[in-house]
Amino acid sequence: MEATIIIQHFFRDIILTIKNYRTVYPFIMANKLWEGFLDYSWVSKFLLVVGALLSLKFGGVLSSWMGNVAVEGMSMNAFGSLVSDTASEGYHLYVQGGFKYVILILLEVVLFHFARKTLEVLTGEEAEDSLKAFIGAQVRMIKVVFFSYFMETFFSIVVGTLVSMIGFEFLKPALIFAIQCFFLGFVVVDNYNEIYKMSIKQSFKYTRQYTGVSIGIGIVVYALMLLPVLGAFLAPLLAAVTATITMYELDKKDDSLEEVIVKNVI
Repeated sequence: MEATIIIQHFFRDIILTIKNYRTVYPFIMANKLWEGFLDYSWVSKFLLVVGALLSLKFGGVLSSWMGNVAVEGMSMNAFGSLVSDTASEGYHLYVQGGFKYVILILLEVVLFHFARKTLEVLTGEEAEDSLKAFIGAQVRMIKVVFFSYFMETFFSIVVGTLVSMIGFEFLKPALIFAIQCFFLGFVVVDNYNEIYKMSIKQSFKYTRQYTGVSIGIGIVVYALMLLPVLGAFLAPLLAAVTATITMYELDKKDDSLEEVIVKNVI
């Protein structure tokens, strides 16, 4: 019976997460969540660093493609080559090299701002968004990223080995992908949990109750980060708003957040 409930909650949560992704844009526009974002004196520095890193990586692909076009002329094959090479570079940059986590560290300011602004709209209460609060969130993000990257690598190796041993090699890519998405999503969801003063350990334990949310967030972040430059900014922005809305709705439904808050107070 317990296993059935867990499975039901998993599908409930992942469906709700994807559904909320579809309502994020109207929510952002209606509540003008971007207001105050550019007031952060350090935001431009973070965006410039990220833009430079991405431009250097994908600029090489674009330069190579333009050289081929100059020699061979524009064609569908040339355009297809650009798309293929960009996707390949994106895959190795974000997935294989773990660069997806570096992007989230650099764009913590996006997660920080939009998660708090979203929660303010939902609760009607102001969330702390001072420089001191941001620095604390940035330090925590680095710790969470190291934790997530280690756990992702560990579980990917263990699960991949076990699946190979029992002869279900065809399941390996899907299972490892699900593991990557879960931990990628956890990094985002932790920004919501942090507002409620959870430790990283409490946050991870709490997020495991909502695996469907974490995987759902991770899948979309994973996909958006494959888009050059723009995706690196949109991924954390949309994920922060979606994760906050989804977790807030589920917290109200399950009353599980109140238990964590009580434990923290005690």
